[in-house]
Amino acid sequence: MGKFIELKIEKRDSDRLQNTFILMWNPAISNYKIEEFEEQLRDMSEGFYDEFSWAVWDHEQARDGDRFYMVKVGPGTNGIVMSGTFTSEPYQGEDWSGKGRTVFYMEMEIEEMIHPDRCPLLTSERLSMEIPDFTWTEGHSGRILTAEQADRLAILWDRYLKENSFIFEPRAAKNY
Repeated sequence: MGKFIELKIEKRDSDRLQNTFILMWNPAISNYKIEEFEEQLRDMSEGFYDEFSWAVWDHEQARDGDRFYMVKVGPGTNGIVMSGTFTSEPYQGEDWSGKGRTVFYMEMEIEEMIHPDRCPLLTSERLSMEIPDFTWTEGHSGRILTAEQADRLAILWDRYLKENSFIFEPRAAKNY
């Protein structure tokens, strides 16, 4: 018999299930640099948490309570480095890139952070093999997954977390 993994899908109102979004992060071009990521990771391992927001492309479909996964792209190891939940409705803000575009952001609660250079990741290569109908290496940040893609990712993520639980132990987190 195969393993069964129970998926929790939160229902926020009577006609809408939780959506899942993929945020893309390229530290080489982003205003959020690896040093800020590392500082935030240290703060989280010590029990501190700062507000955090990110641009969401498919903002019309995004709501408070939706799930997100952040994928590091660009030079170096690529894959999921963060997961969590949106804690606000989308709001318009100043373009992070300085190009004057209309950009919508959402506040986030981070549940897991994984250092891309010091820990094993659920890699973009693996994601591309397991969920080939989504582009994991480029594209706008904040794209929504289909329900089927989101279900497959939830199973992969749960498996990754179980196989790499040592990363999330308090002593280990401080060393990463």
